[in-house]
Amino acid sequence: AVDKETPANSRYCSGTDPDASVIRHGSGRSRLRYKTHRAVDPSCEVITATKITPGSHDEGDLLAEMVECHERTTRVRVATAVADSKYGKIDNFVRCHELGIRLHAPSIEKTHRGSGRQKGIFPKELFAYDPTTDTFTCPAGQLLRRRMHNTRRKTYEYQASAEICASCHLRDRCTRSKTGRTLKRHARQDELDIMLQVAASRQAKRDIKTRQHLAERSFAWSTRYGYKRTRWRRLWCVQIQDFLVAAVQNITILINHSTDRL
Repeated sequence: AVDKETPANSRYCSGTDPDASVIRHGSGRSRLRYKTHRAVDPSCEVITATKITPGSHDEGDLLAEMVECHERTTRVRVATAVADSKYGKIDNFVRCHELGIRLHAPSIEKTHRGSGRQKGIFPKELFAYDPTTDTFTCPAGQLLRRRMHNTRRKTYEYQASAEICASCHLRDRCTRSKTGRTLKRHARQDELDIMLQVAASRQAKRDIKTRQHLAERSFAWSTRYGYKRTRWRRLWCVQIQDFLVAAVQNITILINHSTDRL
């Protein structure tokens, strides 16, 4: 996994805690931060996996690691992983398909669709794919043919000729690119489509809503034990503090659970 590149972190580095990243949340001021990643069992809210990373780290890259840690802790195979849209990356959907895990997480691609430069632009679903010719047909009836392969992203790019796009009467609603509309299709798109269909199911939406309350409650509880302020510097020290916070929460749950059974 690679940390996100931010202008502040490219210019500054803390002399006392170089592991921390300069990050700004919302409209607040930029501060040195770490990020807590956590897996919680929904049955009794036990924390089964936790990890600390620099604040600029992309949490979407940690899904497989958190699943592995959860399985190692509980000795139970994960059937369904529920997460927010930051985990809804193509690589995670494909990886979960390989592991036989249902990933209930909003697709980050669909979440960002219709915003920024994509606002008012035809979505990908309006382009019909023909597997026999390996082409897309756009809303204007023109063919987009495979042009190149992106080895890093494992996707194929499809595009119509620039002349056709330039003269199309639907251009303003299709693309803002000077070279015309481009579509990407993953090398394992068929498997990806299956996972995306599962992620958009009614059960997935219910699980995502439940996860939101469950995760917020778990982190809110952690504030009692000072998880928002580190007592020590350096990543490994902050990780120890996070383990201690999680241990206290889990011991409290165990005590309450045992009392309820008496």
